Amino acid sequence: MGLNDFDFKVKIRCPLYPTEDKETLIFCLSNIFPKTEWEIKEEEVVGGSRYLTRFKMILEEMKIRDTARDYLRKNASENECSFILSKQATCNEKINFSQQDQPLGGVEVKIICDDILLLIDKLTEVDE
Repeated sequence: MGLNDFDFKVKIRCPLYPTEDKETLIFCLSNIFPKTEWEIKEEEVVGGSRYLTRFKMILEEMKIRDTARDYLRKNASENECSFILSKQATCNEKINFSQQDQPLGGVEVKIICDDILLLIDKLTEVDE
């Protein structure tokens, strides 16, 4: 069973400050979450996707799968997992889970799936 065999949704929200360029921010977010439909709503960028393959690849490249699995499982409840990523790290195509407020604001991510724990395991497993 591959990642694309799961029925899931990803919702992404990120503050957009007047000093930031919206195209640059969307470009940075798209490096982690490609194939996402982005909208500007008031003072934030909002996106929805059904694609986590790039996110999984970055976890593998950074060699943080075990840490990510523990963190995501800790932030899972019922059929969803919510977490915050550092916006600055995201702009550098890195994944940095954050538990605190960030000076630039964080990237809020919510993954919704009927079997969220199995999806987390699939996201963080080693591909053979």
